[in-house]
Amino acid sequence: MQPASTYQQRISVFDKQLAQTAAHLRNLSVVRLVCFIGILFFGYQYVASAFILTWLLIAMALVIAFVVSLVFYQRGKDRQALLQALLSLNEKELKVVTHHQSDFENGEEFMDDRHDFSGDLDVFGPSSLFQFLNRTGTLSGRAHLARSLQQPLQDAGEIRAMQEAVKKLSAQISFRQDYTAHAQLSGEGKDDVKSIRQWLDAPMAFRHRRVLLVLCWAIPALLLGAVAYYAYSGDYAPIIFLLAVNWAILLLNVKKVNTQHLLLSNKEKLLRKFAVLLRMIRQAEWEGVPWLEARQRTAAEADEALHRLAAISNLLDQRLNLLVGFFLNSFILYDLHCAYRLERWKSAYRKGVDEWFNVISELETANSLATFAYNHPAYAYPEISGTPGVSGRGIGHPLIPAGECVANDGSIGHGEQFHIITGSNMSGKSTFLRSVGVNWLLAMTGAPVCAAGFSCYPLRIMTSMRIRDSIARHTSYFQAELQRLQQIIRVLKSGETVFIILDEILKGTNSEDKLAGSRELIRHFMQYNCLGMIATHDLELGGLEQEYPQQIRNYCFESSLDNGRLHFDYRMRPGIARNKNATFLMKQMEII
Repeated sequence: MQPASTYQQRISVFDKQLAQTAAHLRNLSVVRLVCFIGILFFGYQYVASAFILTWLLIAMALVIAFVVSLVFYQRGKDRQALLQALLSLNEKELKVVTHHQSDFENGEEFMDDRHDFSGDLDVFGPSSLFQFLNRTGTLSGRAHLARSLQQPLQDAGEIRAMQEAVKKLSAQISFRQDYTAHAQLSGEGKDDVKSIRQWLDAPMAFRHRRVLLVLCWAIPALLLGAVAYYAYSGDYAPIIFLLAVNWAILLLNVKKVNTQHLLLSNKEKLLRKFAVLLRMIRQAEWEGVPWLEARQRTAAEADEALHRLAAISNLLDQRLNLLVGFFLNSFILYDLHCAYRLERWKSAYRKGVDEWFNVISELETANSLATFAYNHPAYAYPEISGTPGVSGRGIGHPLIPAGECVANDGSIGHGEQFHIITGSNMSGKSTFLRSVGVNWLLAMTGAPVCAAGFSCYPLRIMTSMRIRDSIARHTSYFQAELQRLQQIIRVLKSGETVFIILDEILKGTNSEDKLAGSRELIRHFMQYNCLGMIATHDLELGGLEQEYPQQIRNYCFESSLDNGRLHFDYRMRPGIARNKNATFLMKQMEII
């Protein structure tokens, strides 16, 4: 079944389930109202009838029914929220596959024009690669996906392992969408995970204070005895004394309790949702896929542990309730019991929490790549080669709709070091360079690529295409371009293998100086361990092929005039471009 049909079918199913859930919630609301009225009525009858036990029993039964209906109502609301998230997710997916428009978060917070390639390859921001990939629901997951694009895998074995995981997940649409929906409902705040980690890293404040622990149990027991003594003798002095001791102990320790509560307050929902995600990982059927099985082993029993922490965190939050904060603290030192339970949990599980959180984020990234694969069944999983270079058949750009995308073949490596690509304005040079770069990036994340066939070697990608000046950094356009080229040279001098993409070198200087500087730069590149593609309007740069016949190849994109209209076929061919169109375009647009 095609993705669009699947999404449309799932939208219908979730619409129906939402309607059923809404009707169920309305019925439960009626039940609660009837129970409440009944409690009032039978409670009145109990008082008015000189306390006949029958009325009291009926009223108590209705109280129980009210509580049970309230529990079921909350479960129904949770179910409704999940179904609404799933419905919204499928509506967005349908828009992606039918209109090539993504309403998912675009990761603009990760935009960095000083990054090696992300600005030039449209990795982040509106209509970016990230926006079409992103199916994360937590802030941690979103950051992990961004890092996987900023720093793609460089080990061939790790890439192949991720490919197998993506293939497995792409076929499990129910798991993928449930995982995304639960992650979205976690409601992770900006500093939530950071606060939990700070709590985990903080020293134990109560765990080793055994005398205090004895007092936490002994004084409430003595208070119970004091109450019994009061009932027998009428003397309440022991009660007053023990309550005073309790509050003295609380006041001496309240700062330490507050410190823990500040870091863990309002974390119950997040922890419970993280526990749900870990349980989904643990229970998934991923036999034979090592990458996924390794994450399952890490998640083993983690969900139960996080559920316990969520419960303790909720109990600690209740200290803000007047009944708990005053009465339970007065009689049983409630705050201290919570603090001891927290530290017992921390002592048992502290070392594993970072791994648990990381597994959740890793699965969100793999889930995003798998959804991308599912939405593009024609895309190919690349072969990871052992020698520097790239080779592709039918290479297109994943951000261009399939009906508009013109694919080209291309390869570099095996002795060839640079391709110089010439062509007239708007003929497709820059788009082809970006197509190669973004597909190479996708390949190193473990995702399929927009090509009929693709083979590449994991290496560092560096680009210089969209140079911007910066008033804030006191950098002119030309200086910014030189700094970018300087960064590339520094990396090359370190011995690292780099794939370089340049678009119009040295645009900020005059034509003669630009041509001379471009020649020298390319000659300088030739002595390093690098490959590259360079788009240019300087046709004279094509002469370098004669100077380096084994290492440099010329390719071009052409335009043609047909009955006074400019035509582009966006096909790359060997050689140097012959046609120019700048003057024609300016006349056509009535600029000159």
